[in-house]
Amino acid sequence: MNPSAKILTQLLNLLEERLKQTGQWQARQPEAAAFNSATPFCVDTMKLEQWLRYVFLPRMRALIDAGKGLPASCAITEQIEMVFTNNEKAKVMEVTLAIDQLLSEHKMPPIRLLKQV
Repeated sequence: MNPSAKILTQLLNLLEERLKQTGQWQARQPEAAAFNSATPFCVDTMKLEQWLRYVFLPRMRALIDAGKGLPASCAITEQIEMVFTNNEKAKVMEVTLAIDQLLSEHKMPPIRLLKQV
């Protein structure tokens, strides 16, 4: 596993943990038809929390597990900022920003963030 994939795995695990901590870990999986959405983040068929759990995290983990190349860019933090409330936003955004920067700018996340995994 390349270093970026290893770091991304840590960040994805931390994102899952933060979603659980903030009560954003959706237990109810969307209907199968919801996954056919052509809009970014499936905003027309599911909540952002559902998209993170049932689309983003599994797809990113599948890419890593298959040894496929990682996306050249990522921009989920802006969506988090628009949808989540202030109470949950900061904890989740800290991780999504690190993911966005790792994939889009090849910027390594702060060590203190990786130590939380």
